[in-house]
Amino acid sequence: MAQNTAPIFTLVPRTGFGTITGNVGLARSDGVGTIGTDIFSIFQAEATDGSYVSKVRISAAATTPTTMTASVIRLYISSATSGAVTATTAVLYQEVNVAAIPASNATNGTNYYEIPFDIALPPSYTILASIHANLAANTRWQFLVFGGDY
Repeated sequence: MAQNTAPIFTLVPRTGFGTITGNVGLARSDGVGTIGTDIFSIFQAEATDGSYVSKVRISAAATTPTTMTASVIRLYISSATSGAVTATTAVLYQEVNVAAIPASNATNGTNYYEIPFDIALPPSYTILASIHANLAANTRWQFLVFGGDY
């Protein structure tokens, strides 16, 4: 196949999303964990041609007026799609310190964090997320991934 000589655009816009809730704190920053237990898939690239990811938006949510626990949220790029993730199948892409903020879904607006990506992901690669500290009851972090499939 000849090398591309012009910009490549996505064919189908796509968003991915995920949520972290509960006692799932992961103290490590090397990406080692178990998908669905302490590290969570928020986007998986299309299986044949891959996907482009523009950015990830992170926001706090709560089911009752509650203050979010201060923590560190980490995003990884990984070739693992399920089960165990090792230091050779994931790499830390970005981490962000999040403050203890009120997330009372009815009375307070909540700030969001936006992480730029602007990268092409190989076929079936995933974006994973983890949080350092366990969450307070009735709270969660929500992730929205903006991208498209080739």
